[in-house]
Amino acid sequence: MLSIFLAGLWLGSSATTVPAAASTTESAPPSLLEQLAIPSDYRVSFEDQTGRPLSYAQFKAAMATRPFGVEKDRMTHKAILKLESDADIAKAHAEQTQPKSLAIQGHPFPAFSAQTLDGKKIDLASLRGKPFVANFFFAQCAPCIAETPVLSAFHKAHPDIAVVAFTFDDAATAREFARARHFNWPVLPDQQSVAEQAGIKIYPTMMLVDGDGIVAKATVSDAIHAAGKPLSVADLERWVKDTR
Repeated sequence: MLSIFLAGLWLGSSATTVPAAASTTESAPPSLLEQLAIPSDYRVSFEDQTGRPLSYAQFKAAMATRPFGVEKDRMTHKAILKLESDADIAKAHAEQTQPKSLAIQGHPFPAFSAQTLDGKKIDLASLRGKPFVANFFFAQCAPCIAETPVLSAFHKAHPDIAVVAFTFDDAATAREFARARHFNWPVLPDQQSVAEQAGIKIYPTMMLVDGDGIVAKATVSDAIHAAGKPLSVADLERWVKDTR
């Protein structure tokens, strides 16, 4: 099974283990599908932490107090929403007690050369001279989805600070995600290597890279805003200003 850690899941913070199989299929509210970037033609099923099938009503009641994981299968057009186990929740809490600044802070950002979704070449050298925000995300990450409007508003208000998104998703997945979420900054797909070099283990993660290519700040997005509150443009502005 693939284990992905999400900072600030839709209704809680959790380590998310992607489940292996679905059981019960029934419709889900369009608002939930949109927030989790699940296409409307997908069949959605719900499971408890042991894999037992649930109705949506049962799942909705349970997720008020227990985080959940999401798996989407593009081949079969199915999505599974599964409640987290006690072990996964304990592991997530342990992760959250660790320092949220990444080890790469104060060191050079990994060298890269890639093509954006619209075919433009971009590399670290081309970004030298001005600071930029590196945003690490993936399409199945609910907190990543939640912060995209804030990033978009920040980018619009501060065009002098570039935003570059890195994802391990392939180009097709990243393109659909960017289209649905109205990204207005460069997105670089297939960047697992850069994520690994940067030490990314929790998503979403933000890095502020200075004009010399040095990582001035590197932290999970959850650490930028106050606990229990969503990320805001003011949070990002304060985070950037404290470093410049």
